[in-house]
Amino acid sequence: MKIVIAGAGVVGESLCSELSAEGNDVILIEKVEKILNRLVETYDITGLVGNGASYETLLEAGTDTADIFIAATESDELNIISSIIAKKLGTKFTIARVRNPEYSSNMQFVREGLGISLMINPEQETAKSIANKLMFPVALSVENFFGQRAGFISIRVQKDNFLNGMQLKELEFSSKDKVIICTVRRGEDVFIPSGDFTILEGDIVHIAGSKEAVHKFYDKIEKSNLKIDSALLVGGGTISHYLIGKLLENKIKVKVIENNKERAEKLSESYPKAIVIRGDEADQEFLMQEGINNYDSTVILTDSDEENTVITMFVNSITNSKLITKMNRTLMLSILEKNTRTSTVVPKKVISDMIISVVRSKTNMRGSTMSFLYRLESQVEFITFEINKNSRAIDISLKDLKIKKGTLIASILRDGKMIFPGGNDAIKINDSVMVVTTASSIEDFDDILE
Repeated sequence: MKIVIAGAGVVGESLCSELSAEGNDVILIEKVEKILNRLVETYDITGLVGNGASYETLLEAGTDTADIFIAATESDELNIISSIIAKKLGTKFTIARVRNPEYSSNMQFVREGLGISLMINPEQETAKSIANKLMFPVALSVENFFGQRAGFISIRVQKDNFLNGMQLKELEFSSKDKVIICTVRRGEDVFIPSGDFTILEGDIVHIAGSKEAVHKFYDKIEKSNLKIDSALLVGGGTISHYLIGKLLENKIKVKVIENNKERAEKLSESYPKAIVIRGDEADQEFLMQEGINNYDSTVILTDSDEENTVITMFVNSITNSKLITKMNRTLMLSILEKNTRTSTVVPKKVISDMIISVVRSKTNMRGSTMSFLYRLESQVEFITFEINKNSRAIDISLKDLKIKKGTLIASILRDGKMIFPGGNDAIKINDSVMVVTTASSIEDFDDILE
């Protein structure tokens, strides 16, 4: 597909890397020539120096014949304007990154009124991800799929966990409470396990099922009954703005530490029920004075990855609270994972997963629609497909389907009912199907078939 991207920031660079690697024809617009040249030399893309909101620049970039235009500059207004122009010029599908909270409450109205195909708010989506993690304090990650009816969590198996030393075939569930262990990460390796697979201490397991079943299974494996009643947010940027509202809705007491006077005052005015303290987020003595070790959870959200890493290390050493850390780049992730118990959120990954799901669906117009994509680093993909009449798999028993190695049909949603399929089950038209696979660049359900 021909894809034009405006803006070479963190999100823009991530999209250039991901979309070019999947074989798309990517044209990047960036006003800073030095930055543009670096990305053109690094990735298989074409570059154009210019203003992404300029009619002439957009025309020169080929938006009149583009399949998708993605506006990912630092300016919401520029992203909106450039998306409108690209659509008028002939781009089939336009995506605008919009971050300002003032737009978020009217996102659908603005999108429809301006003719933009999709508007994405990275900070709002990241706040949702953090709020989900706080509902499962011991989980490393939490995701929803099948239109919020189902979800999966990942946990690290501790020595005293009943899963430690157990073969998967030994797990027993009622039909109502059944979950499935989709993947197991052991060191640097990721497995899609069979029934004979034995879970060991230190493994990170991904568990999927209906939301109710996942909750019950989580309660079974988590004996401490840890519940989050309070949260300290270190950093008061846009993510904090969205997160505070979600936490207060769930009756969680919130304190925010923010050094910037304007940000602190704005948060205090917007959320009078939250405590907002102005002070240096990186000052360890100040954090102790503010009772950082008295909170059930600490969410570290400053603008600096380096500061976030240092603060995380400090909090990890003085408290057993739930820890969540925002990272803009992936460079420090392995350090945090190996040396702390924190869960990490990477806004650019949240957004790139959403956009790549859209791109793959647009590439595959005749096949099954991809409605959800979650990537476990570069090793495993969790994908949901809406099955249409063109699929080769319809009405064929799964035991008779030739499915590629390293692929699992984890669950099916049919008429509102969740099914964990066996060999005699078959896929029907309009089913929603969750696939877990080590294959890359899957666009259509039939791509998992040999």
